[in-house]
Amino acid sequence: MVWPRKWTGPPLSLISVLCAWLALGTVGCTSSGQIAQGTLVIATGETSGVYYQYGNGLANALADQLPDADLEVLASGGSVDNIEHLASGSASIAFALADTAAQAVNGEAPFEDPVALKAIARLYTNSVHVVVRADSAAERLSDLDGQTVSVGAPGSGTEVTARRMLEVAGLSSSEQVGPEPVLRSLGLAESAQALERGDIDAFFWSGGLPTPNITELVATIDVRLLPTEDLLEPMRVRFGAFFVEQSIPASIYGLAGDVSTIGVPNLLLVRPDMPDDLAELLTSTLFSAQAALIEAHPEARYLDRRTAITTAPVSLHPGARRYFQDAQP
Repeated sequence: MVWPRKWTGPPLSLISVLCAWLALGTVGCTSSGQIAQGTLVIATGETSGVYYQYGNGLANALADQLPDADLEVLASGGSVDNIEHLASGSASIAFALADTAAQAVNGEAPFEDPVALKAIARLYTNSVHVVVRADSAAERLSDLDGQTVSVGAPGSGTEVTARRMLEVAGLSSSEQVGPEPVLRSLGLAESAQALERGDIDAFFWSGGLPTPNITELVATIDVRLLPTEDLLEPMRVRFGAFFVEQSIPASIYGLAGDVSTIGVPNLLLVRPDMPDDLAELLTSTLFSAQAALIEAHPEARYLDRRTAITTAPVSLHPGARRYFQDAQP
C-alpha cells in the first residue's frame, strides 16, 4: 500500500539530507533539493498480523511529515524477511523481533553474515501463542512429541522463536527419547485453517494481542493455548536476556483462564546509513502520532519513552538517540 502526497514541505535542510540519501535508491530529486518522487519502504509481515497494521498506521503518519515521498508498506514473511530487505536496500524501515535481530547482528543462521542494523525504538512485546484443539492431550510443549506442528511462515520471527523453544523443550535434540514433532512451516492463516481441519495438532504464533486470525479460530472451534513460561529461563540462558514472561489474559480470546507464556520485544529497525535527521523525524513521529497508531492497532498503546530506548541487541540510531535525549523532561 502506498500513500502519495503533494509537497508542502518540512525544512529544506532536512529535505536536502533526505534527497542525498534517497537518491541512492529509488528516489529522484530536483535541483532545489526537494524530493521530486520516491519511496520509503516499510517491511512489515503477514497482512493479518500486527506488523502490517502498525506499519500502515506509521506510513500514514510519516506521509504527513514527508508529503512528497511515497510510503510503501511491504507485506512479508516477517522478521527474517524484513531484515534481509534492510540488508539488500529494498526496505528502509522494518519491524523485527529482538531474537531474530540478535541472529542478524551476530551473523547466525539463517543469516550467512552479520547484518548492520540500527534501532529506532522498542515498540511492544509479542506473546508466543501455542495453539491446540481443546481436546488435545498436550498440557505443555514437551507433550507435542510425535505430533504435527506448524512453526510459522518461512522467514518469520515466529519460526525462529518456535524452533528455539522446541529445542529448549527437548523436542529437536538427538537426546529426544520419543519421536520428534513433524514440523510444517505455515503462515498464520494457513495454520489456523489446518488446525480447524485437523491437518495439524498445534501451531505457533508470535504476535500482539489480540491476533484477529486466532480470534476468528476461537469462534469456529474450541481451542486452548499451552503455557510455556517453564521455558523462559532456559531460553534466556541459551539465546539472550531479552526474553520476558508474558501473560495472555483470558479475556483476549474468551478462553478459560490466563496463560503464562514467553514474550519477545519488537523493534523498529533501520539501515545504519539512514540520515540522522530522518531517523530523528521517524522517532518523533512514533510518539506524536501515537493516538493514530493505536487506532491502527491497539499494541501501539505500549509505546513508552521509558522502555523504547531498550533496544538490545541492536543499538539506537544516533538520530533516535538524539530524539530521546531532547525529549527528556
